[in-house]
Order: sequence, then C-alpha cells, then structure tokens
Amino acid sequence: MNLKERIEKFKELEYEFNKDFYSKLEKRQRPHTLFIGCSDSRVDAETLFQAEPGEIFQMRNIANIVPREEEPGTHPSAVSAIEYAVKVLKVKNIVVCGHSKCGGCAAIRKLKTYSKKLPYTGEWLAQSVTISDYIDSKYPDMKEKDKLVMLEKLNAVQQLDNLMTYDFVKDRFKSGKLNLQAYYYDIGSGAISVYDYDSVFSDMINEITEARRLALAAEEENTQAEN
Repeated sequence: MNLKERIEKFKELEYEFNKDFYSKLEKRQRPHTLFIGCSDSRVDAETLFQAEPGEIFQMRNIANIVPREEEPGTHPSAVSAIEYAVKVLKVKNIVVCGHSKCGGCAAIRKLKTYSKKLPYTGEWLAQSVTISDYIDSKYPDMKEKDKLVMLEKLNAVQQLDNLMTYDFVKDRFKSGKLNLQAYYYDIGSGAISVYDYDSVFSDMINEITEARRLALAAEEENTQAEN
C-alpha cells in the first residue's frame, strides 16, 4: 500500500473538487457530536453517521473507555478531549460506541495473561475488569462467546456512567443541552443497538460501579498496610 499515493489522490480528486468546502472548514469546526470509540480500524464514525469532515469530534482508545473522575490516574489525554468537546465546542451529543469482536474486551477476559505481554494496554483495560468479573459472578453458566458480547455492550453503557462523574458533563446533561448515548455496532450484520443513559442496563451498571468502588478501596487499604 502506497500511503503517499493515497494522499496525492486526496488532493487531486477530493480537495480540488471541494475547495469551497475546505476553505470554510479551515476557519473553524462546529461538531455536533463527540464520538468516543474503540481504536479498532473497522469502526469509522464518519461512515456510521454518514458525516462530513467537521461534524464529529473523536476520541479513540482501546475498548472505548472513559476514566472515572475519581480515578483518572495517568490518563489526562482522554479527559482533556471530553472537556474540550463539552466546554469549548459545546457538542450536543456524546456517543460511546462499542462493537462486536472487540479485541480490547477479549483481552479484559484474560487480563492477567494479557498484561504480561502488553503492560500499558493492560493497565488501561483494568478500568473495565470489574464488568467482566460481574458477568462471571451473575452468569457463571453462560457461554464464553455470549459473555464477551455482554461485556462489549455493558462496557459501552458503563462509560456513560463514567462520563457523569464529571460535573461539566453532568450539569450540561441535566440542563437538557447534552445527550448521552451508548451504541453497540455489530460489524458483521451492520446492526446498531442504541442505549440511553437510563437504559435497560442501569441496575447492572449501578452494581458494577459499586463493585469497582469497593475493589479500589480494598486495594488502597492493602497498599497502606504494606507501607
């Protein structure tokens, strides 16, 4: 694949035919939506929304995770994108998009083993391990492939709760100026499930969030005891 060739074709075939559009686009961006998606190359926001450049502000990472306000740790880049989208660009929507056959969610299911090979990725994914543990405890007899699908969906919806830990998101949402939704994109069928902040998974998310809080509290106590 010749990337230089593709760039040259963009200038020749796309830009030259749409100079006026790009001239206006250069002056400012007015995105209506912050799209928080997985880094997976098969998930393309512009294609899903049939959007033009300038419509979608994007934050991409492994497994479409939003760090909670009380535990952002060393991940300010993710929070800064959300803060800028909400406070400066004043987007009307935040969409968290999970998807089928997510490698990040599959890694969460085997996090200890995975973290040995990719420690930075493992640290990032650890933020959602409580969801995986919850599924195991609630549905011990469920087939592994079904557990993975449930994890992919719950992980997307969980991020809405994580977003609401930030006052600048919560205040705008409660004022009716911001819409929060989670999508689950089935790549093979093209089907997209949409979940609102108050969704069918709300009770589960509350239990998962509390389990995460207790686990972190226990971890902190152990650390203090060791010191």
